Amino acid sequence: MKDLTEAEKAQITLLLQKAQANAEHPLTNGERNKIREEGRLQVVADRAEAAKVASKAAREKAKERAKNQVLPETFSWTESVSNKFRGRR
Repeated sequence: MKDLTEAEKAQITLLLQKAQANAEHPLTNGERNKIREEGRLQVVADRAEAAKVASKAAREKAKERAKNQVLPETFSWTESVSNKFRGRR
């Protein structure tokens, strides 16, 4: 519970309240713990999905930047090598 944000804690509390409202008896500790664990697993799944979407968006953005990068068509050795200081060998 320590690593959860306030919104995620509120979501788990809401799940507990809904389960209590639907139950015909007071929830036992085992039932509460089961609901809390299911809520934590759902939060972890949501985080993983959000990370997956963010990663995909970052990859697409990187591909777009690489595609828009201006590179010379060919490499010219004659333009890149300076021969003025080199004598005949």
